[in-house]
This record gives sequence, C-alpha cells and structure tokens, in this order.
Amino acid sequence: MILMADFRDRYLADMKGCTILDVGSAIVRKQRCYRELFADYCYVGMDIVEGRNVDIVGYKKLGRYDVVISGQVMEHVKRPWDWLCVLDDLFRKYICIIAPNTHKEHRYPVDTYRYFPDGMLDLFEYAEITPVEVRRVGKDTIGIGTK
Repeated sequence: MILMADFRDRYLADMKGCTILDVGSAIVRKQRCYRELFADYCYVGMDIVEGRNVDIVGYKKLGRYDVVISGQVMEHVKRPWDWLCVLDDLFRKYICIIAPNTHKEHRYPVDTYRYFPDGMLDLFEYAEITPVEVRRVGKDTIGIGTK
C-alpha cells in the first residue's frame, strides 16, 4: 500500500479523475485493496476470477485506461513477458507493477518468479514499455513505465 500510495502521490497528483485499471484486484483473505488509494480517480478493478473488488472479469472486455496498476500479481502469472505485452496495450500514460523479490512460495493458483530490478527492466524492454523508475524496496520491486 505504501509503494502504491507513493506512486500515486509522485506521478498522478495532477491527474485526478483519470482512469485507473487495477489488474489482479480481487481481495484475497482480509487484505486491503488499492481502490481506497484511488478515491479521487476513476478506478476499475479487474481479475481473472469474480470476487470482492472486481468490476471486470477477464481481459476481453477491457478498453484503454490512463494508468494500469498491478501489485503482488506478476509472481502468479505464467509467461509474464507476454502478460506485460497485453498490459502495454491497455494504458495511455503510466503502468505501475509491484512484485516481490523475495517471499516464501504462495500459490494462487501458481507461484512462478521473483523479480529484481534487472528482471523488471528486461521485462519492460521486451514489452516495449519505457522505464521511468525501477527499484528494489525491501522485499518488493517496483517498476513504473510509460509509453
């Protein structure tokens, strides 16, 4: 939550009201969700399964959004390089991905990779996302990109 709030405050302060797509928005267990951080924006939650905080199920009904965010999801994605190419088609201005660089295995439904800045940069390059900021913060790596 702290990393996503920092992204919002530093990159989106002058974009209030813009459209935000949260990929992987379903609330699992009792976790908090990013919707509360984006009360001043047009937030849409998307996931591959129905659930709390999910407005759209699946990728087929998605349009384009000003910003795409995704936190703690990429480690559950098979072929994340292809996934980022899909996300690249969905945003106009920014993308913000937060993924763990270290964590115990936690399948939901799979657990594939851990990400360090070099790996995040390589994935951004593959998907033709221009990195703005990629850094390691404790047990997470945050990647912010643009067109």
